[in-house]
Amino acid sequence: MAAAPLWFHLLAGPNGAGKSTLYRALVREGILGPPLEFVNADLHERDHLQHITDLLRRSQAARAWADGRRAALLAARQPFASETVFSHPSKLELIASAQRQGYTVALHVVALDDPQRLLGRVAQRVREGGHPVPPERILARYPRTMVLLAQAVRLADVAYLYDAVDTSAGGPRLVAVRSGAGTIEPAGSLPAWARAMLGR
Repeated sequence: MAAAPLWFHLLAGPNGAGKSTLYRALVREGILGPPLEFVNADLHERDHLQHITDLLRRSQAARAWADGRRAALLAARQPFASETVFSHPSKLELIASAQRQGYTVALHVVALDDPQRLLGRVAQRVREGGHPVPPERILARYPRTMVLLAQAVRLADVAYLYDAVDTSAGGPRLVAVRSGAGTIEPAGSLPAWARAMLGR
């Protein structure tokens, strides 16, 4: 009998796209959640790093913690989930490294076509106690994130693409699933960002 897959679920998308909302939806569906550890720099920053008063240093410390925690879980060969904006090429190496260590990587991409809409979502998150991200950084990261995610979709063992244009009705909407067997489009039509990411 074949061994069960060793899963690494990576939730990725621009700031404000709805990664945390997607995570909660996947937990409700029983796909993610305990006992699967969720490595989330934002939650670690909120819960454990408030003693660092400088916002930049606090954010850097949270990212360093997440990098270290992911590395430790990979070394221990423990299944887990994590979240990232995916604005740096090192995240492509994270996927490749996990695969070299025997992991099956499921990439969950959540995005939308208009990056301007992300600004209001991040502002709302700040009003609810979340961490701030400067608007210029959100807009600068968006094209970089989308280019890198197009590469990641081809690299991952399976990629789920969710459109976040309207997250009010149960969370982001699954629009495509890509794997070695091909691409399925359960929504019937793809937003422009998903078509570009799939090379359509």
